[in-house]
Amino acid sequence: MASLDPPCAQPLNIRINLNTAELAHLEDKLRSEYGPFVVSPERAEELKEILALADKDIEDHDSEVARLQAIQANRQRLEIQRAKLRSLLSPMRKLSNEILLHIFQYACKENILQSYPWLSEQQPWTKLRSPVITYLPTMAISSVCSRWRTLALSSPSLWANLTVETHTATLDQSKILLGFIDTVARYLERSGDWPLKIALEIGGTPGPHHETEIPSLNYLTQHACRWETFSYWGTYSLENYEILSGLHFPLLTELCIFSVLDWEQTPDLDRFEYAPKLCALTTTELATSKAPYHQLRHLDLQYRNLELAEILHRCPSVESLGFKNYEEEEEEDHTPDHGAHYTWRNITSLTFRTDDDDDVSYVERVFSSFDLPSLDVIVLDGCWRGAWPTETFISFISRSSCMITTFTLHSISLSDSDFIAALRVMPSLLHLEIKDHKWDDEHVQTQRSSITSRLISSLIQCESTSVCLVPKLHTLHLVSKLDTGAFDDSSFLSMIESRWFRPGSDLCATMFAMGRHCIRSVVLKFGWREVDPEVYKPLRILDKEGLRVVVSGTNGIQV
Repeated sequence: MASLDPPCAQPLNIRINLNTAELAHLEDKLRSEYGPFVVSPERAEELKEILALADKDIEDHDSEVARLQAIQANRQRLEIQRAKLRSLLSPMRKLSNEILLHIFQYACKENILQSYPWLSEQQPWTKLRSPVITYLPTMAISSVCSRWRTLALSSPSLWANLTVETHTATLDQSKILLGFIDTVARYLERSGDWPLKIALEIGGTPGPHHETEIPSLNYLTQHACRWETFSYWGTYSLENYEILSGLHFPLLTELCIFSVLDWEQTPDLDRFEYAPKLCALTTTELATSKAPYHQLRHLDLQYRNLELAEILHRCPSVESLGFKNYEEEEEEDHTPDHGAHYTWRNITSLTFRTDDDDDVSYVERVFSSFDLPSLDVIVLDGCWRGAWPTETFISFISRSSCMITTFTLHSISLSDSDFIAALRVMPSLLHLEIKDHKWDDEHVQTQRSSITSRLISSLIQCESTSVCLVPKLHTLHLVSKLDTGAFDDSSFLSMIESRWFRPGSDLCATMFAMGRHCIRSVVLKFGWREVDPEVYKPLRILDKEGLRVVVSGTNGIQV
């Protein structure tokens, strides 16, 4: 390493004393003394000697200034070297490239490439509240240091997740968007041959092709053979924009199509006729189409008046089904009646997203009309203000003879008795998740929380009791954002402690032989109250023993 020693300091020899009376009054003499005989020859010689000394003093001062500047520069170099030395001790340098790449992949799940400047009257889907680079994590990572840049450039998967938000533009406007178009092209280039996850969001009114275009779309369609997942959200349909026709999608496995002004998606779905690997579809309606419905395993519908039996007939291989029921007035009701019964053995996951009581009645009719013996996941999500169909649900579970392992409720208000009754018919339940969210200010007074003290108490296990509620529960996730005014912390602690058995202990083996499993993960979050860390201190001990515990409130995470 080159020497960083500064030049040695030399004593500064001052030859002229600036504080002498003569020099102090020099300005006055310059103003008052003038004429051909103002300075005698002897005095002139004396002044020339003083000037010579002044020149030498200035030279010495310049040398001293140069020395101090060298010290300043040397200090700056020392700071740089110190920072580099500290970097050598950074824990980040101890991480292997493989671990770093895992972290990068987690951080780069979405790169939002939004047209800039935004020239459409319609507002973009994402309101950028931070610098643009924060929405381009892969680009940001590749700009940190040489090691990170090398890793990013050598990992095409980091560049393969693109959310492109754009709008229709005139040919002249497209010239203004060249920077945005180049960024999209750069991502596609750096993604190499890696399968692409593309989300395309288009705004603006369709226009003639010779007058308008969609910036960057040509680059995206050139790589359609690499699309692994594709989702479209637009004001108008793909048919209206006259795009994506005549393409083949050999790698496409997941497809999501939604347009605001055109619910009938048949022409759009026809564009994906040649997608031999397509297995997941999210759309508004399952209309007659050339799309390969027969090979779908996952189907999610913004449901509109189509009989569930007809859905299963068109998609015989579906295993996971989710839908939201929009029942419009003055249209025929196609939901199944109570007298019909259908059995479908492929369905393993069922998701209902409800908006009102009409949707609830539809859910009840589905439960009363279908037997799903392979079902193991039920998700209910939405503003459910109606009564829970307890008897219908119990009959459905018993009739289907299914083993439910996952039960999720989001914003669904169930009474204590209804919830406990539902849990009793699900003895194989492994994962229970309840999230209470406020619907709106209008109904907040009547909305009740499903997370109650009685429910918590019912989950306490007793060693002396042979029968207990959900004995195999592994994970419990509770999120309460409704101000219920009270929560029994002690009952919650007792419930967790009753379900925790130290791994390898005799008690753990005994309980397992009785068909009772040890709880493994607990999450409790409040959006309306603080959490006393002292109250939940016992859970920290369990956390050290192996139980994953998260408890948080308005005062942050306390466990």
